Amino acid sequence: MIICASRRTDIPAFHSEWMMNRLRAGYALVRNPVSRTTIHRVDLTRRNVDCIIFMTKDPRPMVPHMREMASMGHMTVFQVTITPYGRDIEPGVPFKADISDACEEIAGRIGRDRMVWRYDPVILNPRISLEYHRRKFDMMCREASRWTDRCVFSFVDIYRKLFRLKEEGVLHTVFPKEMDAFAEMASRTAEEYGITLSCCCGTRDLSKFGIEPRGCVDREMMRSLNIPYETQSVPVRKGCRCVRSIDIGEYDTCGHGCVYCYAGHRDSDPTRRRLYSDDTELMWGAVMPRDRVVDLRGRGVGRVDDFI
Repeated sequence: MIICASRRTDIPAFHSEWMMNRLRAGYALVRNPVSRTTIHRVDLTRRNVDCIIFMTKDPRPMVPHMREMASMGHMTVFQVTITPYGRDIEPGVPFKADISDACEEIAGRIGRDRMVWRYDPVILNPRISLEYHRRKFDMMCREASRWTDRCVFSFVDIYRKLFRLKEEGVLHTVFPKEMDAFAEMASRTAEEYGITLSCCCGTRDLSKFGIEPRGCVDREMMRSLNIPYETQSVPVRKGCRCVRSIDIGEYDTCGHGCVYCYAGHRDSDPTRRRLYSDDTELMWGAVMPRDRVVDLRGRGVGRVDDFI
């Protein structure tokens, strides 16, 4: 099975010690985000885990653990989000050049074919123009080409939690003409640096710009790395092409505070992510008397779509 760590929080940035303790223990407890009284005991031993995909804005805390994870036999893939936004959009994200340097170090250990750069989401507003993206994307392609051959992007999705930001003018819906203009610019720039560009959860056909629709946990990459995978019966969201994975994260436990994030509440308590111990089985909280703990291991066990 494929472990996603994580779409719900930034495990490398804020929970690296918890992650390593769970790998050493060989399991983690994960509360079902839909059925909150159901907890899954996810087997993290090498015989049951084909790949661990780390999704992060700051992989640096995982660097000291790379050798130990390799000694356990774990295959790791890193998807690192590096975007051109400032503190008004991403208040807790570290200096981007430091992140790129860490990515280069990780690529030197596991190979650039197991590194993916995410330029996600693409935001356009009166201050963040296409010309702004043109300058920043070129600079970031130059940096990222040192450690990866692949970039995934998506356009910001104005879901219900972001309506207030739309009213405030921080975010707005990206229209088809703007999508095409960005795609034309980005595909040309990415090609200059030998980077393959793909779009995640896209609603528009960008194939005329040489951009394929691909998942972030996609079958093409799994095939190229000889990682067994299963297709999803229920997509994570509209347009999602990801293969099946089990997410071991917990919502509202990330400290980056990005305004566009679906995995945290804009006004939630920023200290919540600290209310746990690195030694706990659950990332946050505790097993309660009303909870039902269910084992989850191996491929083809029950429905795991709720944990993606």
